[in-house]
Amino acid sequence: MEYRELKVNLPKEGSDSLYELLDTLSVAGYYEILFDGDAPKEPNQEGILRENTNIRIYLDKDDIEKELKIIIFLKINFLESASYESREIETRDYEEAYKEFYKPFAVGKKLWVIPTWEKDSENTKALWEPIGGIPLFINPGVAFGTGHHETTKLILERLDTIKETEKTFFKTACDLGTGSGILSIGLGRLGTDRIFALDIDPNAVKAAWSNWQENDFGRKIHFTVEESGLSNPNLNNYEYELAIANITFAVLSQNIRSLAEIKAPRFIFSGIITEKKDAFVDLLQSHLPGKMLFEQEWNEWWVLDWVRN
Repeated sequence: MEYRELKVNLPKEGSDSLYELLDTLSVAGYYEILFDGDAPKEPNQEGILRENTNIRIYLDKDDIEKELKIIIFLKINFLESASYESREIETRDYEEAYKEFYKPFAVGKKLWVIPTWEKDSENTKALWEPIGGIPLFINPGVAFGTGHHETTKLILERLDTIKETEKTFFKTACDLGTGSGILSIGLGRLGTDRIFALDIDPNAVKAAWSNWQENDFGRKIHFTVEESGLSNPNLNNYEYELAIANITFAVLSQNIRSLAEIKAPRFIFSGIITEKKDAFVDLLQSHLPGKMLFEQEWNEWWVLDWVRN
């Protein structure tokens, strides 16, 4: 099968709005090049170096309409500061391209996110084994959650801190919008014994299950992942000690009543941007009355650790 690859370069601050468009268009896949140290930084009109990012977007070969919508988006929003080029590639190129740029990295004090194709590498083991690190083996695909995004890192760092500072860790949890399954895997590696995960994207569900099987937890864990939204009746069949949700404010606010029905005393939310934070806290007080245990911001993204009354 052939694909059309779009190579896009645009200002870093514009990447999230582009991702929203790509999710709406349901493109075949996309990823951000995070380790392109050779890419030149171009000065803007004031002579200040501009921080741009490179994103690869994959479309079906004949999907010209989606390509045009992406180009129009770039011209409207980043006329002078974005560039793009396209080419046709084969399936193998599409599946293997992101591996060149996805490398092991640490999150918090203990966790290490390791691509599955490097799990047996002695050089990779040397990064985390000597310090007693905890590896999370992930094949991110191209659009389901690599662990690099601020929201994912914020939740993983919070879970890592809770494991270190609190007397016990959560034995049961649900993972809302699991994506690649990276947060569920983090929960399992830190001590959770029963995890229920869900996602509306069937490909994400497959990716989460595949990634789960790549990890050796050293004990029996009951892990279930289903294709569904937050109205899934199975979500309410159990009581959980923790619910985690790396989901945008728009989705969370639309499903606030479903969130309130989840039988969990504690929630960790991410995917909330600064301009929506106060509105989301107001929603929580209205539908899940409680208090904030912890909050932290990174590049205008927030993680909120919330306990119900």
